[in-house]
Amino acid sequence: MVVLLTALGLSLATILLGVFFVLRTRVRFVLELGNGRVRVKRGDPPSNFVRGCGEVARFHGLTQGTVSGIRTGNGIELRFSPDIPARAHQSFRNVWEPPTSGPGGGRSVA
Repeated sequence: MVVLLTALGLSLATILLGVFFVLRTRVRFVLELGNGRVRVKRGDPPSNFVRGCGEVARFHGLTQGTVSGIRTGNGIELRFSPDIPARAHQSFRNVWEPPTSGPGGGRSVA
């Protein structure tokens, strides 16, 4: 009985660890907004996007928040922390231009 419970526990731990790594690798980049400045916390976002995020943050008067790029089946989706008001989301999306080549870009049209 103890062997069965141990095997079950190890299997569950392995599954949870796998799910954690799969979800973690979906995050392509994370930008941190603070006091009108943008800092890349993770990944390698396009430099024009980082610059554009700084302009959007200053325009909307944002003092804190994060913008994340999440890889999906359709390219990269932008996600915003609760510190960023919904009225600013479209402005960030407007400065986003998916990379045209390399991994993690948007869907290419044939």
